[in-house]
Amino acid sequence: MSEAEDPRQVLQLAALDVGAGAFADALERLRPALPALANDPGFLAPARALEARALMGLGREQEALSVLEKAIGEAQQAGLDKHVVGLRGLREQLVRVVEMRRMAAAPIDELSHRQMDPGERAVLLSNKIVALLGTGDVAGAEALLPRARASAQEADDPMALLPVLLATSQLGAVVGDNESAKRALDAARTLAKMHDPESMALVEEMSRFLVRVASK
Repeated sequence: MSEAEDPRQVLQLAALDVGAGAFADALERLRPALPALANDPGFLAPARALEARALMGLGREQEALSVLEKAIGEAQQAGLDKHVVGLRGLREQLVRVVEMRRMAAAPIDELSHRQMDPGERAVLLSNKIVALLGTGDVAGAEALLPRARASAQEADDPMALLPVLLATSQLGAVVGDNESAKRALDAARTLAKMHDPESMALVEEMSRFLVRVASK
């Protein structure tokens, strides 16, 4: 970063790069600026967050998490409590993304043949469906849904069906089948009210997801 460049402008342009999916450009813009930004922790923390997002976008998950760990330490040392909270939240998001990508990459047969009861398998397969949707593999998610539903039907616990219904609702929203998404969500809400009211939080979270998708 040259002396003439405003750190705010560097961060704004890098944020635009990340938002546009130009992750390599964001890194190219940020990394030369980091030594100068280090003089002001208030700028360095958001710069590290953008760096981590760019690395994640390039599939360099472990580097992204390492950057965030370093950024959290820097923010703690500078006494920037709000930045620490924000960076920790971003780290948790990235950890979930890493887990979703790992789940999406796991062979279906490997998941199906693990030693577990049908209820556990229904949950695992439902998580796999959500992970596949997160990576854009709609066809894979659709193909897996009957197996998840069959496992839930074999289970002794009626709540084994809840994650399957939530995955069904998310799939419906992704493919634009709003009626299917709503039916599955209504069934999930009824099931939760009958057997486990505490799980209503999951149902309401999916309801908010459907609203966001519908508004796009």
